[in-house]
Amino acid sequence: MRTPIGYSVAIPRYAISNASLGQAYRTKKSFVAVHFNSAGKGEIVFLPEGVMIRVIGPSSCLREGFEVVFGKQFYNVFEVDLLARCGQILEPTRSRAVAA
Repeated sequence: MRTPIGYSVAIPRYAISNASLGQAYRTKKSFVAVHFNSAGKGEIVFLPEGVMIRVIGPSSCLREGFEVVFGKQFYNVFEVDLLARCGQILEPTRSRAVAA
């Protein structure tokens, strides 16, 4: 009789999130983000206080994170940092469509 040596379990990656895709946020405090260059090398950076960032999707690099855009750069941030250190910017639906 053979005994299995491992099991595979499917875990939903993005089950529930309080952050909305496409939503803009303003940083209340400076916090850490990871920027990956074109070669895939990650660099830890600090997003400054008072800037606007926009969530563009779930992070492919951080399990509980999001990819955001600040300026013309893409960064990966943890969801907990985004929600604790940023305030949501309420935009009219029309503005958001024009910005995209």
